[in-house]
Amino acid sequence: MQEKIRKSKSGLRGLTRLYAVQVMYRSEFEKKPMDKILAEAKYDPKILLSEEIFLDEIDAEFFTELITKTQSHRDEIDKLIEKNVADNWAFSRFDKVMQALLRLGVCEVVFFKDMPANVVFNEYIEIAKSFFKKGEVSFVNGILNSIFKQQKSA
Repeated sequence: MQEKIRKSKSGLRGLTRLYAVQVMYRSEFEKKPMDKILAEAKYDPKILLSEEIFLDEIDAEFFTELITKTQSHRDEIDKLIEKNVADNWAFSRFDKVMQALLRLGVCEVVFFKDMPANVVFNEYIEIAKSFFKKGEVSFVNGILNSIFKQQKSA
């Protein structure tokens, strides 16, 4: 089954998104610049990946664009997320994996107009299921959906 997923374009994008979440998390957790994290990963591709996912199994062009846009629009993305969480919640206090996942998902919703929103939602919900419980998975869906609706009406 996993072999079929890897061979399809959507499966490749899904693995790429998972890898991007892991890379963003590692950069935040270790407080290292993204370029250093990526350089380390090139020497040991297993360092960031799980479930036997290797660097040659991701969409490198999409990965680079996703990481670059997320980093370059980080402040804007964080403000959008902050605007869509309850007043007593500070995005800066969220779990680092949740921060990475939401930043990447919001980046796709806002800056990747060619990507269908339902595909983006589903992919990040699946990734969230790997790390979080049902309530947090619903939270991811709610944030992405809310920001998508705001962008659509703007």
